[in-house]
Amino acid sequence: MIHPDSVKGFESWESPETMPVAKSNFLHYVAATIFVGLIIELTAYLAIQFILFPREPAFFFRSPSVSAPEFDRYVTVRDSLLGWPAKKTDMNGAEVIESRPIPAYSTTENECVSLYGDSFTYGDEVEHAEAWSNVLSSRLNCRVGNYGIGGYGTDQAYLRFDKNVHDSAKVVILGIFPENVLRNVNRYRYLLDARTVFSLKPRFVLENDRLKLVEMPAWNREQFVLATQNLDKVFEHETFLPDSEYGPVSLSFPYTWKAVKLLLSERARSAMLGHTSWEVFYRDDHPTQALRITSEIADLFMKTGRSRGKTALVLIYPTARSFKQFKETGTVITRPLIENLERRRIPYLDLHEGFGARVEKQEFCDLLTQPATCAGHFNAKGNVMVSDIVYEYLVKSNVLEARSTGSSAS
Repeated sequence: MIHPDSVKGFESWESPETMPVAKSNFLHYVAATIFVGLIIELTAYLAIQFILFPREPAFFFRSPSVSAPEFDRYVTVRDSLLGWPAKKTDMNGAEVIESRPIPAYSTTENECVSLYGDSFTYGDEVEHAEAWSNVLSSRLNCRVGNYGIGGYGTDQAYLRFDKNVHDSAKVVILGIFPENVLRNVNRYRYLLDARTVFSLKPRFVLENDRLKLVEMPAWNREQFVLATQNLDKVFEHETFLPDSEYGPVSLSFPYTWKAVKLLLSERARSAMLGHTSWEVFYRDDHPTQALRITSEIADLFMKTGRSRGKTALVLIYPTARSFKQFKETGTVITRPLIENLERRRIPYLDLHEGFGARVEKQEFCDLLTQPATCAGHFNAKGNVMVSDIVYEYLVKSNVLEARSTGSSAS
């Protein structure tokens, strides 16, 4: 038997001279790896905190701060069904659904048209007289009730219409802003905008091919705070839970991994590529079924209106990006929704075509309240254009007998 010590060179395998060198090289490698990792982590932290978060805060999640006075104020204005605004009652205690003031027709009776939707239907950032509901009232020579509410999803808009049993209008319009497709699969709006802390809302889900309402929770302050810290445990049917496939990314260590998750996010990646963050939700095969749910709500709006002897119409608004794409390609991002409405024989008016016949893509920004950044809601001029297009549709389709053919204000 050969003894290992007799093999020439065997001692070099464990040479005391080479062991410290190998150990030193290994330690240098570990130190370099840690240093590079720290640099990458620091870079990711700085990029998120000072570039990405300020630019797109809605893609990041921070647990909201909730003080007792703030929550107490919220409880006083909370609507247990719709979320917001606060309920109003008449002298007899009966709930009243109020329209936006219509200066052209200050009395609330005998409305010929009524509007439901979000801030684009309401006409945010312009005076009451400049809102397209008031401009349309002047053109039709009858009151157009405006029941739009800022921040609403199509689900809330429908529920507001359903509650408003005193709506006397013969024509009802459901306004859909393209981004509503996100709100329609969301129960806590803070997860979408990172601003509105007290924004619990209802939503519809599909169960056995039918819409089922998931009502908003009625929490006290302790329950609300606990819920915002454990969203995944209390929010069933919430599409945008933090760090989920479609939700915002938590602002926490490790930031490198958070940056990677953001890049892998379908919504964020779409926005970074110059598309809208909601565009992918218009796919028929999208796992959230957002398109199907939105279409079902529109169908429910039409059927409810019909049961009350009303003619229902869906109005689709353009965004700056969707209008730009429409002018460049001739295609509308919301086309899948339009096709669903057509299959269901739901009357609709897509404003992309009406705006496209009147302005070029660069001129669209001049119709917004923040033209320099091509953002915001429609300004006074934009509201007039919406009114003109809707007026022409109503006259042409004989949905409503127009009482005036005079031109709108410029």
